[in-house]
Amino acid sequence: MLKVWVARISRGDDIFVFLLGYRWLSLLPAALALALNTTPSAVLWLVFVAALVDNVLLTAFYPRINRAVVEQPRYFIVDLLMVAVFLSLTGGASSPYYLYALSPLLAAAFFTQMRGALRAAGALSLLYGLALVVGQAGGRATADLFGVLTQVVSFFLIALVFGYPSILLHRIRDASAELARTHDELLRKNISLERSNRELESIHGLALAMQSSSIDVYDVQEKILTTITGELQFERAMLALVEPDSDVLIGWLTHRRRSWDEAPDGLFHATEIGLRPESGLVAQAVLSGEARYVSDGAPPTADEPLNQRLNLAPYVVLPLVMRDHPVGVLLVDNPDSRTPIPADSLRSLVSIANQAAIALGSTRLCVERAHRLAVEEERNRIAMEIHDTASQSLFGMVYALDACVKLLPEKPDEVRARLADTRAIAQRTMYDLRRSVYDIWSGGLGPAEFEAELRAHLRRVDAPASLAVNIDVCGELAAMSEPARKHLLRIAEEALSNVAKHSRATEAAVRVAMRGHEARLTVEDNGIGFDVQQSREAGFGLKSVRERARSLGAAVCLDSAPGGGTRLEVVVKDCVAVARRGADAYPARG
Repeated sequence: MLKVWVARISRGDDIFVFLLGYRWLSLLPAALALALNTTPSAVLWLVFVAALVDNVLLTAFYPRINRAVVEQPRYFIVDLLMVAVFLSLTGGASSPYYLYALSPLLAAAFFTQMRGALRAAGALSLLYGLALVVGQAGGRATADLFGVLTQVVSFFLIALVFGYPSILLHRIRDASAELARTHDELLRKNISLERSNRELESIHGLALAMQSSSIDVYDVQEKILTTITGELQFERAMLALVEPDSDVLIGWLTHRRRSWDEAPDGLFHATEIGLRPESGLVAQAVLSGEARYVSDGAPPTADEPLNQRLNLAPYVVLPLVMRDHPVGVLLVDNPDSRTPIPADSLRSLVSIANQAAIALGSTRLCVERAHRLAVEEERNRIAMEIHDTASQSLFGMVYALDACVKLLPEKPDEVRARLADTRAIAQRTMYDLRRSVYDIWSGGLGPAEFEAELRAHLRRVDAPASLAVNIDVCGELAAMSEPARKHLLRIAEEALSNVAKHSRATEAAVRVAMRGHEARLTVEDNGIGFDVQQSREAGFGLKSVRERARSLGAAVCLDSAPGGGTRLEVVVKDCVAVARRGADAYPARG
């Protein structure tokens, strides 16, 4: 409202309308004089008609005349000359057009301030004097010196009285305009500070995620995506990591602002994009290490069906690079509103991407270091076990066989006894070696071994004797990758633990089926069941199941209700490739 009023004052719109009203009202004394004069002269009628025509023209064309007067104040001389002639023709000092004659002085005061008002008063006094001299010479005006001087003085008083408020009005206008500019600047700075504050809070959150005691790449990814879609208010964000061994982008996660839990609608966990220039803009940005803002509809990949499914709005490709090594990539867009991403938001996203690269890169280095330490520890354990068991046993067997060779053929009975003892040692050694082999997860985990491990797990968790468990493992488990078999076994073990501890079931069934590249694990029981929503919020022992399934890119279906038993189904698509890469990139906890 303040801006509109200042703009109208600066253009003179309201002032000109006020002066028009004054000009019409100032004709009332002239009209009254004509009405009271029984025999008005033709000159009086001519002046009155001329004044009316002047007012009508000013009223009809006031916007154009207003701009002309503001831009060229010299046009006031025409109005001053006209009112001076009106005064001289209608009685001079006693003219009923005195108030009418003040209107150009008021206009000059408002539009040209003090200096212009004084000049207008001087010009009107001079023109008025000349008009009186001419009128007196023609016999149309009488000279009342005192009245004329009074009117001239009043001209200058009017200029002074209205010129100074005009100066104040213009000062208020300038101050208001400056306040409006300051207000706009403060608003812009406040918006910038709020954006910077959100950016700093986001970076701080990522830094805290890096310092978390539970090192998990997936948790860091979740934090990055929720920061972009939650705190920075973008509608969608997609993130993938670089698989160093095969130079592909894999393990995609997607978040949308409208629903945190909905499934990815474009890139899935197992979608692979090769790090080659011909793979498209996403791969090119990762290889060059430069962020790209795409607003011309250029496709992100060379896979046209995938591009159509993504249906990206103007989007940003943010490579995640740590120490000149690509870590992953971020895609950010607004698919719901289709609004472009502002330039100032690009700077925030680049800052977040830099911090995200550090967070993910550091976390992966920590995970890799933990893996190396675990491998070294396992090697040392196996070496110690072989030294303490198999090595000593083999040494004893060699010593016994050497003694048997020396005793033959003189003492066959003693040789037979020694060979029996050696056979027992060999059997114990074979058992120890087999246990060590299973501990390091060799490729020998077939259907029989899978079932045996589950049975052994039931014994370890002290499953009640009243619980009958049917285990059915079919298909070519050898085609499944080792990490996939490990995760499915651990998921089945966790599910059986819940059945044994919480379900109060009398019957349970575990089925593992491998068809092509798809693996399906089903665990169901006839127990008391539970509320799935409450278990999602409280944990209820199923968190590790979901994390392991997520690391495989698997779909999890949990169906249960109080009193209705429980059914858990895990389906792994392409368990050969997905599990191999997913397990390496996203080590599950548990």
